[in-house]
Amino acid sequence: MTIYALPNGWNESRISKVAKARVWLVVILVPILLIASYLGLNSTGRTAELYRVLWIGSLVVLVSLWNPFRKKNLYREIATTFRINAIEIGSDGLRINWSTWSKLIPWEEVTQVEEPTNGRGMYVRTQNRFMWYVIPRRTERYEEIKGELARMGVPIVQTSAPSNWGILFVFLFCSSLLCNILTEDRRILAINLAVALILGGVGAMQSRWIGDRRLRLRSMLGSFLPAAFSTVSLVFPFGIK
Repeated sequence: MTIYALPNGWNESRISKVAKARVWLVVILVPILLIASYLGLNSTGRTAELYRVLWIGSLVVLVSLWNPFRKKNLYREIATTFRINAIEIGSDGLRINWSTWSKLIPWEEVTQVEEPTNGRGMYVRTQNRFMWYVIPRRTERYEEIKGELARMGVPIVQTSAPSNWGILFVFLFCSSLLCNILTEDRRILAINLAVALILGGVGAMQSRWIGDRRLRLRSMLGSFLPAAFSTVSLVFPFGIK
């Protein structure tokens, strides 16, 4: 068995730049939030609704950006938790080690390895089309890992960068949450609840790969947040009037 340790991908200067950019976004959003609040209170009809939607959107983004003012860097913690620390290649399969758990992928479950010219590295594909893992190109022994995978009989295919369907999930997730606030139409809310349940199911299924039980449970529960809000909205509608 060969063990390949992966370097820490965090760059302190990059983190500092991102933190400063987020602080500036907060500084910009605060006056927008105040102006939208004033105009919304002093307007009527559709104009008032538009200002209120702008207010809600600014507030949601502001809350998500509030992290720079906390001592604990939540995003650093998440990245550290889900960062691959080491890869083990043995006769039984490919073992990937994270900070708090590890996963063994038997060779019979590995279908191929894709290496996009403009991608982050090698994408290990499994029999589950939604379950794949990335071996970062930045590791110093990248070519050695590639050669050993080839010796194990794993096909390495040159492809284009894969589509990131996770962005679509995030968009639908946020849209479902926002829909509960923007309407009181029970037909729309019922459809939104059905969509939210589907999103929750998809999110829960995709969380099964997480070996850490605590993180897996949090991820599964978080996937059903839109469904929980949609259920409340059907019982107690609070759409903008």
